[in-house]
Amino acid sequence: MSELTWPTGGGRVTQVVTRRVRVQPPRRLKAITGEVEALLDGLNEDSRRSGALLASELVAQVVGRVPGSQSGPVGLIVQMREGVVRLVATGPVAPTIRAAARHDAAAPVDPLADWGWFILDRLSDRWGMGGGARRVIWAEIR
Repeated sequence: MSELTWPTGGGRVTQVVTRRVRVQPPRRLKAITGEVEALLDGLNEDSRRSGALLASELVAQVVGRVPGSQSGPVGLIVQMREGVVRLVATGPVAPTIRAAARHDAAAPVDPLADWGWFILDRLSDRWGMGGGARRVIWAEIR
């Protein structure tokens, strides 16, 4: 995975602390959220919990919600800088449950599958995604 850069405003150099979290299966999201919450130890309780939930949702969005759809390594990076935490999940582009259901009429559509975007929007101050051969989804909290 290439190193992610975090733009600095006005040419001002700031320190960015970067931590990589191991995501490879069969690691459960609950273990990942616990590790992220521990990494955010210096923040208030609400920010720690929001960051941990955001991390698990970012990973879930990258991995996909179709069992067995994950076809490559997934990464999670936690960056902290001057009161801002950026969480970045990367991985191969995975099919969504709706896309899989279109190909398999017998596959049930998960009614909760689209709530992840709502969670990202409500808990983060900013979030976005990139495309290409690898999916990149990030979120920031202050």
